[in-house]
Amino acid sequence: MSSKKHIMLSYQWDNQKLVAEVYRRLNEKKIPLWMDIQGGMKGHLSESMAAGVENAVAICCFLTPKYQDSVACKDELTYAKEQGVCIIPIRLIPSWKPTGWLGFTITGHKWIDFRDIDTNMDLRIQQLINEIRLLVGNKLDCFKDMEPLDFMHNEDEKEDNEEHSSTIIEEQEFDSTSYYRLTTQWQGNNKSLDVVNDGKNNNQLILATTGNYSGQYWKITPTDNGFYRLTTQWQGDKKSLDVVNDGKNNNQLILATT
Repeated sequence: MSSKKHIMLSYQWDNQKLVAEVYRRLNEKKIPLWMDIQGGMKGHLSESMAAGVENAVAICCFLTPKYQDSVACKDELTYAKEQGVCIIPIRLIPSWKPTGWLGFTITGHKWIDFRDIDTNMDLRIQQLINEIRLLVGNKLDCFKDMEPLDFMHNEDEKEDNEEHSSTIIEEQEFDSTSYYRLTTQWQGNNKSLDVVNDGKNNNQLILATTGNYSGQYWKITPTDNGFYRLTTQWQGDKKSLDVVNDGKNNNQLILATT
């Protein structure tokens, strides 16, 4: 069995057609993948599944009620968690949330929203690719030569009438139902903006080692006049990214009451 690292696709068979399409699109991006019907199953079933998990840098699990009820799916995901494999949950069913063992296993993990996949396939696939890059891109050769992820960029635009010239910041559309990881070009994807969990104020911000922590998942919600509010999955919408107004440097970042 090959020891090459890959992304594992874990699903219940009723969703095989959808997952096969996800496999095709990710494969086009040269992302190494493991899927049972794409050569993953070789020899004994349990040995093949174990090897698939052990050689995975991340496991994408496609969540449905039948996935939750499947003994095989439970074994896969539980073993992945025990092995320290990064878990990327993908929700497929509107008005349903995982409970029991599945809800417990994915607690604190950012999930990717595929509930509108029939009409938003291109967008959701790109979001999944971005999340893979953020979490494990440093472990896969296919991402090594790619530019860092940028949510916004500047460009100089000169007006034909020469009345003025200015730098235009292009408006970026953010999915206000999803969460994003914030990293710097300096520190790279191994360090993410996080909230100090000190049991006191829980409002100090740091760059911490990237991991599956709810304090590192940021929601970007549009407000008025082109501005955005940043909140975390951990603290919720009642705490927003703010600047300390202390009359001194006015440059310290905290989470403050929204």
